[in-house]
Amino acid sequence: MVSSVYSVLSKTPLLSTEYRIQHWSWVSTSLSLVQAVLAPIIASISDTFQARKYILVGASLVSCAGCAVAPGSQSMNRLIGAQILIGFGFSAAPLAYVIPSEIAPRKWRPMVQATMNIAACLGAIAGPLSIGALTRSNPKDGWRTYFWIEMGLWAIAVAGIMVGYHPPKRHTRYDHLTVWQKLGRTDFVGSGLLAAGLTLLMTGLSLGGNQYRWTNSRVLATLIVGSIALLSFGAYEWKGTKTGIFHHDLFRREGRMGRTFALCLFLMFLEGVLFFAMVNFYPILTTMLFEQDSLLVVLRGQPYFMVGMVSAVFWGYVSTRFQTIREPLFAGYLIMTAGMAAMATIQPNDSASAIGFASLQGIGVGAPLILIITGVQLATPHSCIATATGVTTSARSLAASMFTAIYAAAMQTRLQTKIPAYVAKAAAQAGLPPSSIGAFVGAIASQDTAALSGIPGVSQVIVGAGGAALKQAYADSVRVVFIIGAPFGVVACVASLFLGDLRQTMNYSVDAPIEDLHASGKRQQENVTGGV
Repeated sequence: MVSSVYSVLSKTPLLSTEYRIQHWSWVSTSLSLVQAVLAPIIASISDTFQARKYILVGASLVSCAGCAVAPGSQSMNRLIGAQILIGFGFSAAPLAYVIPSEIAPRKWRPMVQATMNIAACLGAIAGPLSIGALTRSNPKDGWRTYFWIEMGLWAIAVAGIMVGYHPPKRHTRYDHLTVWQKLGRTDFVGSGLLAAGLTLLMTGLSLGGNQYRWTNSRVLATLIVGSIALLSFGAYEWKGTKTGIFHHDLFRREGRMGRTFALCLFLMFLEGVLFFAMVNFYPILTTMLFEQDSLLVVLRGQPYFMVGMVSAVFWGYVSTRFQTIREPLFAGYLIMTAGMAAMATIQPNDSASAIGFASLQGIGVGAPLILIITGVQLATPHSCIATATGVTTSARSLAASMFTAIYAAAMQTRLQTKIPAYVAKAAAQAGLPPSSIGAFVGAIASQDTAALSGIPGVSQVIVGAGGAALKQAYADSVRVVFIIGAPFGVVACVASLFLGDLRQTMNYSVDAPIEDLHASGKRQQENVTGGV
């Protein structure tokens, strides 16, 4: 299932060849937005109702339906709607990270999460290669075929869960409650406020600088109302309920565990800021500057995930061997930040450097996801392990939703000013008559070769100068994404040093054994507080 989920990310950047960037960003954002809203409540329900298996199956089936809807899309609305349905499977993904951890000794959780990350990276490698090949053979509709492949992956995930996962019944502290009482504990109010706030905020960020000015009333209204809804969500979780999405038990543990959990949430948000800058905008940088062939674009991005897959094993081993997440997490963020800063220096002739810097980030990216999830699951009570993991995943998705919109708006704003300025200047210096510059800029920007041939005064030298200026405008526009992201990496490096010591909790105890235990010929019921 993890492989299926990560393969979803692969197709969205390549859709930008058919849809404009500001529209493409919603194809990507809708997926992470659904996860940010639903992951915590789905995880909470799983803890309360002991229903991990059937939630995974149900969410995956909804994703199958979304994959069936997407290929027939003739409008952005239908495609975004399909992505929303696929987002249900994304929202249940935290449970896929919970189950292996709770059935293994706590000491080995870093390696367990490293193994999960290998599956994720395999999906992130196979997905782009598949859609790259499909788009290469059919530039217009190749991505549609990929949705059918994705549907098959979700179906395989469903079959695998049904056949291979048969956990024993657990006893929890909610066993005495009726179904309606359990539903009453579900945080529908908080989820509603979170959904409203995030949707409105993302809408405002998407509209601003693209369809409308930032001072336009439509933009301001959605941003302000969305911010108020999110503030209301925070106030409600703090004072309105103790068992909501941000369950108060997550912050009240002995020692420094509560602080460690809060820091892990913050660090996961920062990881999302860095990770999705690379995943969503490195393919755009590659397409703009170095390669138009869709398969070669994908191949240039593979070192990031290949190196990340190997490095995850290294970071997991280091964490397990020395029983700490703090130092390896700091090192991972430091390497990611260095790679992010290096990406901001890329010029149109730095083809090899771009691949090298992507590989550098891959070394670091293996650390945050596995170690933060490990830290969260070690620092929280097992009765809330799924809730804690869901909230952490939601923090990452929140960063993805917010910063994909911010990055796209910042890049689009730069493109709108730099392309006309750079191309016009280059054309004038190459000798193009002033009367032809406006038409020339439009033709170069849209890569309309037929229009170029009909512009008075255009020569091959002028076209070459205009093309070089266009690439430089692209380079100077997309670099803003990495300029914005790099400082967040610095903050993550500093914050990781304040994590608590987890040595005492990294022991050989198992929170949810997959078999019933027996002793002295009598069956002994394991006293566990987690759900299935």
